Amino acid sequence: MYCFDFFLHNEGMEINATQTNHPSQSKPGDLETTNDQGIIFVVEDDPDLQTILTFNLQKQGFKARCFAKAEELMFFLEASPKLEPMGFVVDINLAGHMNGLELVRQLRGQKRTSKTPVLMLTAKGEAPDVVKGLDEGADDYLPKPFDMDVFLARLKSCLRRGERATGGIAASKKPISMSGIDIDPVSHQVVVLGKEIQLTATEYGLLVSLMNRPNEVLSRDDLLLRLVGPNKTITGRTIDVHVRALRSKLQRKAKHVVTVRGFGYKFVP
Repeated sequence: MYCFDFFLHNEGMEINATQTNHPSQSKPGDLETTNDQGIIFVVEDDPDLQTILTFNLQKQGFKARCFAKAEELMFFLEASPKLEPMGFVVDINLAGHMNGLELVRQLRGQKRTSKTPVLMLTAKGEAPDVVKGLDEGADDYLPKPFDMDVFLARLKSCLRRGERATGGIAASKKPISMSGIDIDPVSHQVVVLGKEIQLTATEYGLLVSLMNRPNEVLSRDDLLLRLVGPNKTITGRTIDVHVRALRSKLQRKAKHVVTVRGFGYKFVP
């Protein structure tokens, strides 16, 4: 039994078909009448957990749509080209041929969802699994079983991070160009040696923060504050994983993101 089962019983909840949004109700044609702009997509093959998450997300004022298979979500997104998702909650172990890690990889490979916040859920809680999920592009990682308050806090943190990376961090509209790396804060386009690269919201925020203050050491706590604000729900060590992912995408230009042992990171032109 999950530790958030009491949310069902204490609230005496009643959920109808439109609230649960099981995959059978998730049709591309629904978009025009249900106003799915800004929706949280939950990809989870446990119908009971779908129901619990949907109820609690709606209770917080979010709109939620659930899918049991990654393939169903990708079909829905392809059939709804004007849709702008607010965020994704993805379980690693899914029904169908594609698991959650492969789904996140595909979402990060598409321009429309390359920076959309992703919170991963899984029964696997060991460190290698956490690192693998973050390496694929997830913004945060929550092992089951989990407390619903913690889930909501983590999700909101991911969403704030996405807003900062696409808004607050890039408040200046002046392009950043340094050492063969060009950033357009208006389009959020990042070009390295003439080739556009796709970064997650967290990776983009890290790069902008460092390049805006070249040669200045920013501690992990400084970077966390810039990315998620004072009510952070991730640790400074998570920053290390995101920096590693950022460096892998910068390739030859990764050398400009320098580790200052015992302090943090800096961008050296």
